[in-house]
Amino acid sequence: MKHVFIVNPISGKGKAIKYIPIINQYFADNGGDFEILVTEKPKHAREIAHRYTREDDVILYSVGGDGTSKEILDGLNEGVTLCVVPAGTGNDFYKSIDNRKLSLEETLKGLIEGEVIKIDYGIFNGTSKFMNVSSFGIDADINIYACDYVKVKYNLPGSIVYAYSALKVGTKPKSFHAEMTVDGKKYVRKPVLIAICNGRAYGGCFRPSPQAKLDDGYFDICMFNGPITLPQFFRLIVKYLSGNHLAEKECEFFHGRNIDIHFNKEIALQVDGENTHLDSATIEMVPSGLSLKVPVGRQVR
Repeated sequence: MKHVFIVNPISGKGKAIKYIPIINQYFADNGGDFEILVTEKPKHAREIAHRYTREDDVILYSVGGDGTSKEILDGLNEGVTLCVVPAGTGNDFYKSIDNRKLSLEETLKGLIEGEVIKIDYGIFNGTSKFMNVSSFGIDADINIYACDYVKVKYNLPGSIVYAYSALKVGTKPKSFHAEMTVDGKKYVRKPVLIAICNGRAYGGCFRPSPQAKLDDGYFDICMFNGPITLPQFFRLIVKYLSGNHLAEKECEFFHGRNIDIHFNKEIALQVDGENTHLDSATIEMVPSGLSLKVPVGRQVR
């Protein structure tokens, strides 16, 4: 078995790079076949991941943030195992795996010596894969502002980056027309936000589906229906941070495997942190489609 570490040097404002000497030291002490590959350009992690097949007998370690993990997942060939090393700003997906407070050395050791489980993942518009959360509306606007402006200009912790962005962008919560079909049942709504969740957390600090499971074969879908006033929005955001929003009258919750959504205009969206705009989307669940290496004794609260 070969351990291949794909390191994004800009992830976590240098946190990913800090893992390189720790990786070298681990294998100096314990032996084993390993390689460290540092990405050099956007989508490079995807290119690297696509080189390896089941026959190579490797584990690919994503050493970076959620965007790096998504790139690798998009390039991952069938039968190749993935391991996520949390080294980004928010590390949102990893919060659904293990939320213990550990040192970098403890985290890496636990993952290398961990176990392989099967989890679900989603396919967005037939080509783009995601493990965590795909969302539309104001939260995607917040993510775009956080990634394109706040992360670039300020040296802030991940949770602060997204909370600050929510305060800046969230002052104008606008609803949009959405026609959403979930497993054959159609819903017509005017939401300000739709979050389609495999994992529990995203945006550095938001918890749209605190009970989501990575291996239950279903998406958890959280929707905030509009119109929503500014005071309502800030009340909901506070609850959204802690996952205590599900009983609020503006919130609607669904479960499903196949989702088709049409909007009356292009809407901001993010897919595991990757931002764009579109006017329709198809999201499909792939149950137990991904082999993921995780720590033994992990804890998720």
